[in-house]
Amino acid sequence: MSDLKLNRTLGFWAAYSASVGLVVSGTAMVALGNGYGVSGPAYSIVAFGALIVILCVALSYSEMAAMIPGAGMVGEYTLPALGKLPALFAVLAGYIVLVGTDGGTNMIVGGQSLEALIGVPWYLCVAVILIFLVIVNMMGVEVFGKVQSVLAISMMGLLGILGLCGVFGIGTQEPLAVQPPFSALTWQEQAGTLGLAIWLFIGMEFVAPLAEEVKNPGKTIPFAMLFGCFTIWLVDLFFGLGVTKYIALDKLAASTIPHVDGAAAMLGKPGLVIMSIVSILAAVTTCDTYLVAVPRMLYGLSKEGLLPKMFSWLHPKTRTPWYGIFFVVALILIVLVYAVINKANIDFVTTMIAVACGTWLMSYMITQIDVIVLRVKYPKAVRPFKTPLYPLPQIIGIVACAYMIYTQYQDPTVLTISLYVIAVILIFGIIYLKMTGQKLFEPVPLEKIYEGIRKRSELDSELGIAEEK
Repeated sequence: MSDLKLNRTLGFWAAYSASVGLVVSGTAMVALGNGYGVSGPAYSIVAFGALIVILCVALSYSEMAAMIPGAGMVGEYTLPALGKLPALFAVLAGYIVLVGTDGGTNMIVGGQSLEALIGVPWYLCVAVILIFLVIVNMMGVEVFGKVQSVLAISMMGLLGILGLCGVFGIGTQEPLAVQPPFSALTWQEQAGTLGLAIWLFIGMEFVAPLAEEVKNPGKTIPFAMLFGCFTIWLVDLFFGLGVTKYIALDKLAASTIPHVDGAAAMLGKPGLVIMSIVSILAAVTTCDTYLVAVPRMLYGLSKEGLLPKMFSWLHPKTRTPWYGIFFVVALILIVLVYAVINKANIDFVTTMIAVACGTWLMSYMITQIDVIVLRVKYPKAVRPFKTPLYPLPQIIGIVACAYMIYTQYQDPTVLTISLYVIAVILIFGIIYLKMTGQKLFEPVPLEKIYEGIRKRSELDSELGIAEEK
């Protein structure tokens, strides 16, 4: 297999764009609109609570990405903490399931938005977008960085402008004669919507697998994640408060495209066009983030011997993991083909999102446990970024994730599908590790992880490779 290394060329804005590119997705905007429709303007407070939870998780990812700047992300964080089977489970359950469910559904939302705008069937739109993004990612991470920065910043800017138009009442349509109540639910009921609100921020860690391609990852990645969370909250706040002045809450709550209906109620046809463009950009940046981040996770795990060697192969010229990219495309196509054959509706979309969210939150819990275990096992390891108020953020994050998983699994369909998915992943992991002669739960020494990163990364010690003093 190739001895090539990933190319370290990405700066802060490319890292920021990778962090927000997945968070502000088509499904996230549906969650935003429905959340304000169900809860009223008070959803801003619930969203702020979700921001606090996600910042706790982001602090854990920041410490881990700075301490172990490997492309395998949570897989490489978990190897020295809990062993190989938990590491493999954290990546496959958290991210492969995600791409296999949310990846396709987001492309459907984007394709249908483009169909409404130009009249071309959505599946043809999706095919063209997917081919374009695959070519961009195969050409090199620098090309990805430029394209993603333009798309993600444009998307955030348009969403923010729409929200400000609503907040300051400069829409072309008339605001509601009677404004909605601040809270449409009791505060106990508001607390129950926290699980939905977390979807507004989930995915901010997708910049972490780029640790071997980001300049000065020990500082750039934590700042990109934390700044990304704050700006997403601010933009969502403006948009949510804006649309509730122009459209009745029950209409927002009942709509399958509440963000589009809200924009149309505020600005009429121009609002519909602008939000359709935002939805398309969201679908594109989400898919682009999947195509750049997940192949790097597979690359990192393959380098550690946890996945077949083909995933660690890099193209000689572009230094990108082509087999990982093709694998991600195959996962996205599974849902797309299923949706075309079965004419998928909103129930299909929300069920798939709930399945992905549950296993994704398990991966979040594992990362926070990694922080605690490694603080105990390797107290003298170099940590370019350390979680403030440790271990309070980790405790808050673990408890909050457990609660949200519980709320997701109240739906028997989601629980049944999730149990099948988890069983398949565990069976695959046990069989693969046993066949390759690897122990399931024996932690890998931290020095061995560092050795692997040094061999395959352009990173030098001055840029933050952690070593024990």
